[in-house]
Amino acid sequence: MTLHSAPAEVGRNPWRFDASPGTLRTGYPLTMQSCPPVRLIVVATLGFLGCMGPAGGAVSGAADTHCIAADGGAIAQDTSAAACHVADANAPMPEYGETRYNAQSADDDCKYDVQLTVTPVRQAESVTLVVKVTARSDGAPVTGATAHAEIFLNDTHPAPNAGTSTVEAPAGTYTIGPVKFDASGRWTARFHFFESCADDSEESPHGHVGFFLDVP
Repeated sequence: MTLHSAPAEVGRNPWRFDASPGTLRTGYPLTMQSCPPVRLIVVATLGFLGCMGPAGGAVSGAADTHCIAADGGAIAQDTSAAACHVADANAPMPEYGETRYNAQSADDDCKYDVQLTVTPVRQAESVTLVVKVTARSDGAPVTGATAHAEIFLNDTHPAPNAGTSTVEAPAGTYTIGPVKFDASGRWTARFHFFESCADDSEESPHGHVGFFLDVP
């Protein structure tokens, strides 16, 4: 988009398009500088000009196949509310699967299908994560899972506390945020479902799955 500076006129809209496609005229003196420290953002009908910098997000890679049987059929583990009970202090830690590429995967135990949507990821900016969870056995939305995200760069570098909360709406879709990242690199966002249930039986609703997120 080409930007022009024109004399200001009293009572005239300072921002206007001229007849040339992709040209914007302004009635105010216009100074273009590198960012930072100055940011110029002009929002037109279908245009955006700014210095936001690159955004990260889910990482493309090999498709997840850990819940596909040798014959090509789907592996789907049923769950039961009756199998949910509170873990005692001596319960073993859950066994986590490999962190997934892309933005869709079955959970580690093949109970749920999880779709992830992420707003643009940049350091020190608020990010929102949305996970849609359905049962692999019948495709129904998984409700009441009290989903939350465990986010870390490595074993000693968790995401900073950002007052994150979770809202379920519509049924089976969980919006988690705000989340903030304080360093560039390849992070892991591990989502937990029904975490209050002990993960000590195949039919326990307890589930988890991790996705890679790149932060520029």
